[in-house]
Amino acid sequence: MPIRLLVGLHYLKYAYNVSDEGVVEKYLENPYWQYFCGNEYFEHDFPCDPTSLVKWRKRIGSEGVEKFLEETILLGQREGQITHQEFTRVNVDTTVQEKAITFPTDAKLYHKARHTLVE
Repeated sequence: MPIRLLVGLHYLKYAYNVSDEGVVEKYLENPYWQYFCGNEYFEHDFPCDPTSLVKWRKRIGSEGVEKFLEETILLGQREGQITHQEFTRVNVDTTVQEKAITFPTDAKLYHKARHTLVE
């Protein structure tokens, strides 16, 4: 099994947050994913069994995954796609994270007000 296929499937799996089965199924229907993984022509067959991804991931271990990430970043720097300045500051969007705020439409506010009035 080509290493580019396995690495490409793993990048797509984590980029799109899908399972091993999901990445194999989406690969089958998406010519862009197939090209990204090294195919020049559209294929109608599954590239591999999803269990092959699990076995390969266990074989390379966390050190192997770190090495792939490191090489990806270094390639981006060499090609001029990523600058060193982009690594100095991280922007985190917290608009979708849960907050400890009770909204006026929550029934919890009504229950708290009712409970306070009854006492």
